Amino acid sequence: MAVPVAQQRKLTQRSGNICAFPGCGLLLTAQGTPEDPVVVLGEMAHIVAESPNGPRGDSPLTPEERNRYENLILLCNQHHQLIDSEGALAKYTVERLHAMKETHEQRIERRLGGRSNVPTELPPMVNDTVYSNVLPVTQMPRYIYGAPCSVGRENEVRPAAASAGTMTPFILREGRLWAFQDLRDTSNPFVDVVACTETERFSTKEWWTDPDRLGWYVALLNRSLNKLTGRLGLRLDHDHHRYYFEPEAAGVERSVPYRPLNASRATRSVVWQPKKRATGEARNYWLHRAVSLRFFLIGDNQWCLSVRPELRVTSDGFESIQAKYIGRQVTRKKSRLFNHDLLGEVQFWRDFLGRSTPRIFFPFGTDRQNLIVSTSLSSGQVRWPGIPPEHDMPFKNVDYVDDLFTWAEAEGLSEDDDAADEDDDAEETLR
Repeated sequence: MAVPVAQQRKLTQRSGNICAFPGCGLLLTAQGTPEDPVVVLGEMAHIVAESPNGPRGDSPLTPEERNRYENLILLCNQHHQLIDSEGALAKYTVERLHAMKETHEQRIERRLGGRSNVPTELPPMVNDTVYSNVLPVTQMPRYIYGAPCSVGRENEVRPAAASAGTMTPFILREGRLWAFQDLRDTSNPFVDVVACTETERFSTKEWWTDPDRLGWYVALLNRSLNKLTGRLGLRLDHDHHRYYFEPEAAGVERSVPYRPLNASRATRSVVWQPKKRATGEARNYWLHRAVSLRFFLIGDNQWCLSVRPELRVTSDGFESIQAKYIGRQVTRKKSRLFNHDLLGEVQFWRDFLGRSTPRIFFPFGTDRQNLIVSTSLSSGQVRWPGIPPEHDMPFKNVDYVDDLFTWAEAEGLSEDDDAADEDDDAEETLR
């Protein structure tokens, strides 16, 4: 029966690659040839022989126990032959070889001076609430409309002025314009380029189960994000798919008000030129707060908006610096964002995007068609050792409270909208 590999590893590591025979000290590996660069000189000797008929073989140990680390000693070839020679068996007894093994391994451990591998006491488990950078979508548009389009490029489409505040995102796919506005209505924003009488209407949920249409739907949602961020004064970084702040004037740093984690109001730098700590001298680059926003379908009918804080680096507040020159600096700065720091960044963006209200609102026309994202961070309960005390800081502004206007915006379905929905449902039943 061969000695298991795990038992061999224990023996060689505990023996330090040195013969365990007192006074020998021979290294048990040597330099070999280019084809075989390491020559192994050590031999695993059995204290109780592997066979009952071998040296010191008269023992109650089972075959498995005879090939375990506890019954093995690492020796050079010369001393292996010595302890097993017939004339030396009375001298090198089982007890003496066990003592030889123990003394040698303790001496190796002291000589190496390694840190003792003593299990550390685990911190007590605590119940905690953890927050994510994901915001739940509380309402998606019910329908998507498509109609033949008379132009072939999206930059040729010029939506007509819609009602105050209405967003008009659209995409062109397979010769049709797709939008959340009802293209059957002759007053729709795209009436100049679509054939209203040939409009198709689909339930948005139908598209979520079709891989191709789902991709179209996400593209339409991303256009909606472009509309939202554009109204908030953010610019789109096409190369990195993120939105960022730009200075309002060349060479001028910028800050915006927001509601932080634990205060009612504060300001935050969003475009700034870092200074050297030692001298106060301005560095040769500018930093811009940025954010990557993505819609995800995380269940059969549940969507969410992922908010990932980013940094954009420019040479003068406008001209981007290539990633190969500043990627390491940005990575180092982001790596220093611990739990509370990252939560503070997410807090800033959800407050800014939601205008310090309970919701991020995408108005597409009628109330049933609007897209609404809650600014309450998704959270969950966990039982874990917790985070280090120096990073365990409070978080008070978890939820935003409606005022009269945000409540009316969320709840104010008009009778006309309800009636229109009933008409649509009746029409759908007849088709």
